Amino acid sequence: MEKNADQTITIDLETTFGNLPESVLVTNAERKIVFANRATKELLRLSRTEICASRTQRFFADPKQFEELGRLYRQPETGGSKEAHCIDLRLGDGTIAKVETVTAPLYDTQNNLSGLLVIIRDTREKRALEEQLTAVAVTLEEALDAISEGFALYDSDDRLVICNDNYREIYTSSAPAIFPGNRFEDILRFGLGRKQYSTGDLSDEDWLADRIRRHRNCDGSVIEQRLENGRWLRISETKTTSGGIAGIRADITELKQAQAKAERAYADLALIADSLTVSINELLPDGTCLFTNETGCKWFNASAEELIGKPLRERLCAQDREIVSRHAARAIEERRAVSAELNLQFPDGVHRDCKIDWNPRLTATGEVDRLVVMATDITDRKRTETTLAEVYSLTSSRELGHKEKIDEFLRIGCRHYDLPFGILSHVADNSYAIVNAASPNGELVPGTEFQLADTYCQLTLQATEPLATTKASESNFAAHPCYRNFGLETYIGCPVFVDGLIYGTINFSSPQARKRDFSVSDRQILRRFADWMGHEIARQRDHQALLDAKINLERIASVDDLTQTMNRRAFMEQAQKELMRYRRYNQPFTCVMMDIDHFKLINDRHGHATGDDVLKKFAATIMASLRPVDVFGRIGGEEFCLLLHGTSAGDATTVCDRLRLSIIANCSTENCGPVTCSMGLATVCESDVEFSSLMQKADTALYEAKSSGRNRCVVYTESQSAAVAE
Repeated sequence: MEKNADQTITIDLETTFGNLPESVLVTNAERKIVFANRATKELLRLSRTEICASRTQRFFADPKQFEELGRLYRQPETGGSKEAHCIDLRLGDGTIAKVETVTAPLYDTQNNLSGLLVIIRDTREKRALEEQLTAVAVTLEEALDAISEGFALYDSDDRLVICNDNYREIYTSSAPAIFPGNRFEDILRFGLGRKQYSTGDLSDEDWLADRIRRHRNCDGSVIEQRLENGRWLRISETKTTSGGIAGIRADITELKQAQAKAERAYADLALIADSLTVSINELLPDGTCLFTNETGCKWFNASAEELIGKPLRERLCAQDREIVSRHAARAIEERRAVSAELNLQFPDGVHRDCKIDWNPRLTATGEVDRLVVMATDITDRKRTETTLAEVYSLTSSRELGHKEKIDEFLRIGCRHYDLPFGILSHVADNSYAIVNAASPNGELVPGTEFQLADTYCQLTLQATEPLATTKASESNFAAHPCYRNFGLETYIGCPVFVDGLIYGTINFSSPQARKRDFSVSDRQILRRFADWMGHEIARQRDHQALLDAKINLERIASVDDLTQTMNRRAFMEQAQKELMRYRRYNQPFTCVMMDIDHFKLINDRHGHATGDDVLKKFAATIMASLRPVDVFGRIGGEEFCLLLHGTSAGDATTVCDRLRLSIIANCSTENCGPVTCSMGLATVCESDVEFSSLMQKADTALYEAKSSGRNRCVVYTESQSAAVAE
């Protein structure tokens, strides 16, 4: 029966433990092995039969361990429990293996200890791994201590796992708190308490919160940390696969000092560059902007932040961009400085004539890695050269008159200043009058007058030098009536002196703000304009005085003093010209001889004063009725001659009858009765080679008018000529 029972137990054990990967054996109370599974066979390198025929003592390499574990077979006073032990196991081939065993007591139905269940774990691989890990740890510590940077590893709970000596040396004040297991935050607080960190403007708590946030973020980004002793650290922290944080601290104090020195030098260079009116730009070969000064920012109408890192030339128009790119490519290809004078429109809306230098910067291998581009605004110089050349040509010209010269001068000024309106004004008392003007559509009309107080020229006359503004709305000009009335944003003006006295002003203006400020040369040019205007006006006055004197002399020589009509000599010269015009262009005219009826009787009865009065009224009445093209003169005594331009005999008769009636109505005096006039008319024809022949015909017709009763108009006929001859 017992044998069957043991077989049943063995079958049950085989079923339960036979195929387990761990070694399992069962002993009885006499420490004899009664069951071993297949894994135990593999471990002990014996057959299961050999194992089950043995006592456990056979497999103990150390007898003391066998003796010590004998206690497990003594009946415990209370219920037994599992126990774990490390033993040196002797294998079937005589080799020794260190194993771990876990034992559990077995009891029979009467609760008596009947043996042990033993589970054996081979720890050779584990021990080999532990030894390997120990060696790795030692190697790691040696490697960490060999690097110059500080290194620290924190676990997923943010507790220090390991760090090297350099880490402790960097954070000397925190060294007492830097030990494995201590939390990162506690180490930081320890250092803060000893003033180890430079927190800047932040409180300790704010600095601590920010540092912990960045530590836990640990995305590999660089953190620059300043210590209280002036040292600088560069910190890079990354997350490990196990959720920990590994960080490296590098001392960059010397780098920061060099960087600060370089930044100071760069700031000094930038300050110098910003103080220049030249646009300075540093570009990569592809045109990307690396640096630009304040002038460059102004020209390109953007901040440095908006320009740096972007292709600078892309802000130019397509045509200008192509020109600039071509010169830059040439400087890169030839690896030498290239210069050019170009007219470009910049993004700030200003056209500039520029002298541009492309200076390549070469690497050690001779390749171009940068271009320093310097652009100098030479617009004022170019405009001044052009303007002075035009002024010289204008002042030396003899083809233009005084007014034409001044008008052209104003147009030159409008082009020079790029403004639409130019004015030469005359100021008298409180009156401001436009003398000459240049405007796009003739808006400014010469002769227009304003109150001087309503013009900027009031301020100009008070100034000791040319007065100018490009943004009146942002200056004291905004309070002036001229700005309120006319809205002129841009103005530049200068007083004009003639013979040492104020004549007026020359000024140029626009309702739009000028994009370019007026330069020193702009003011100098305007002063020259004003001086030239003053000289030209003085010269014109002198010329006009001479001309007036000449005209007066000519007038004295050609005008009848009493009647203010042409005298005989002047009339005959003009009449001969009319005859020549007729013969050249076939333009007809009629000659009218006039004689005041009974004029001698008026002189005899009423005196020569009355006669003179009649002559003056007669001449005034005739001249008031004539056209500008007609010619009228006193031939002698009471005789006058009239040339009616472009008239036939019939039209001339109509005109003369009207004149005759006007004489009756207007020429009487208080001392004498009605005054009448007789007229003889002769229309020019091909046979009239000299005016004297035509005049003789008209005189013949006049004789007929007098003979036939006076106060009438008679047209010349050939029969009259025959009658006179008889």
